[in-house]
Amino acid sequence: MSPGTRRLKRGQPSMLQAIAPASVSSPAPSMKSVMPWMAEPRMPLSDAAPYTVLSAQELYPRICVRDPYFALKDVTVLPGEVVARVPVQMAPDAEAMPLGLGEAGRHLAILGSCGAALVAPKDGQHFYLASAARGQWLQAAPQERASDMLWALAQAEYTGKRTCTARTLLSSSDGTPLFKLEVDYNVLSAAAFTRLFGEARQEMRREPRPADTVQRTPEEWAKLRQNPYSKPLDLQDFRMEGDLMRSSLVVTPELCKGHFAMHPVMPVAVVAGGMTRMATTLGRKLEAAPGARFVAKDVKLSADSLAYAGQTVVFSAHRVQVRGADHTFACWASVGERVVAQLDVTYTRVD
Repeated sequence: MSPGTRRLKRGQPSMLQAIAPASVSSPAPSMKSVMPWMAEPRMPLSDAAPYTVLSAQELYPRICVRDPYFALKDVTVLPGEVVARVPVQMAPDAEAMPLGLGEAGRHLAILGSCGAALVAPKDGQHFYLASAARGQWLQAAPQERASDMLWALAQAEYTGKRTCTARTLLSSSDGTPLFKLEVDYNVLSAAAFTRLFGEARQEMRREPRPADTVQRTPEEWAKLRQNPYSKPLDLQDFRMEGDLMRSSLVVTPELCKGHFAMHPVMPVAVVAGGMTRMATTLGRKLEAAPGARFVAKDVKLSADSLAYAGQTVVFSAHRVQVRGADHTFACWASVGERVVAQLDVTYTRVD
């Protein structure tokens, strides 16, 4: 680890212990008590464990994504798992939850890749491409957007030479479990990624970067620092076909910031966020209730491809079942005839 790596001192509480707020006399629910698969670590995550805080600069070269897509704070290696603080950057809109499914999937998939990078059989750069995910929201009651940082925990293991799986858990600031997600990845070396996705390459800086002495207005600085992951996708051309709704989006390099360097491709989690937005928008339309809100129950994602900058993605959502307050949607995103990702999600209407 680099000289900047911080280690917890003897007697200093672990990140899991820190989940319980100081104002609460009894400890918050342990993640391990909620997630049986976390009862015993599958393998040590790092020779530096326990209690090593990794800087973003140490993680970026390993997982090949960076800010603003990477937004985790205090990524910490514990025996057999990694823990991080999670910001909520986007309003959940029609999802009556502390954060939307798409954003939850984004942070958890990144943390899972951090865990996978620390148990990789070979050192060096690897690209972790999410190929499938299975999740369950753990709180049925409607909630408002979280105002505090959340907590996330992940365990990872390699399931093959070029595949791995991360099991993750998202909790509120007081340790209440919110969402569990299992993510499968295809793992590519830098050479393999370049070979397979060479057509996505773009020269991101067509002109030399201005010197630091260049004067800029506050508006210009704000534009430079803009985080595309803090607002929903600007979907266009919404159209209804019975119980089916479609929209489209042209992928720009700005929508792919931090994912990946010189190869701007739309993150799978962002595609998933577009699909969940399509589902809730369709639900509101079919229910003739513009203000209706929903709480997620189960979600299943498969991602067989990627959408490159310059391509047009068509998002589709179809309500396939209504059972009481539960609405089940089949969603997919495609570029031409090529399906990028598919999502099955069940939402419970809560108001």
